Amino acid sequence: MSIYYCYPTGGPIKPKRITEGMDVLVRKAGVKKIRFHDLGHTHASFLLKIGINPKVAAERLGMTPAMFKERYSHLLPTMQDEAVDRIEAELNKFAGTSN
Repeated sequence: MSIYYCYPTGGPIKPKRITEGMDVLVRKAGVKKIRFHDLGHTHASFLLKIGINPKVAAERLGMTPAMFKERYSHLLPTMQDEAVDRIEAELNKFAGTSN
């Protein structure tokens, strides 16, 4: 899948220009340098970590839910463990208030 980025006028942005712009922003922000391509992966991981529905995350990244699941399913096992822990905590609160 190829993704093209354009200026507001519609002309294509050369990848070199994106890299140069990112280099400036990374330097100003004082953060670790990553590739432009990695921003999508970082965003996907972050969305899953904060509990955003995978369907919504897929839409934000221009993917179908199946594409998203195929690419990021390796992140889901730990999230399942976290879900179990949260469910258990809520059930324990409920059980504790019904006594």
